[in-house]
Amino acid sequence: MGSILWLISSFVRWVRMKIYQYEVTFAIYMLTPTEKFIFNSLLLTLITMIATGIYVYLPNHLRTIYGHMYYYAVGERPFISSRLTSMSAVFGEATETLDVMYQTAKGAAAATTQHMGEL
Repeated sequence: MGSILWLISSFVRWVRMKIYQYEVTFAIYMLTPTEKFIFNSLLLTLITMIATGIYVYLPNHLRTIYGHMYYYAVGERPFISSRLTSMSAVFGEATETLDVMYQTAKGAAAATTQHMGEL
């Protein structure tokens, strides 16, 4: 029982030290409680928005960069059906609909390329 109390008090001391370091590092210790609340709220909002943006947009951005690198290295576009499947999981759309859209766009691109070649 004594070791559990020691562990809890040690953890509480560690948390208080981290809060103190945070306040001293960013000079928050000299603000009023209302100003601290506003500053911490803005900081938490900014961090949440950055984390959400990274979670939502970074995977697709990395796939795009990979697609460009693959295109420059090999000379053709990579197969992107898996990208459409993962995007359907994010937005809740049916995979079949996206595959139909992909096939339609692929056919239109092929027809346009063929038509441009005839000119």
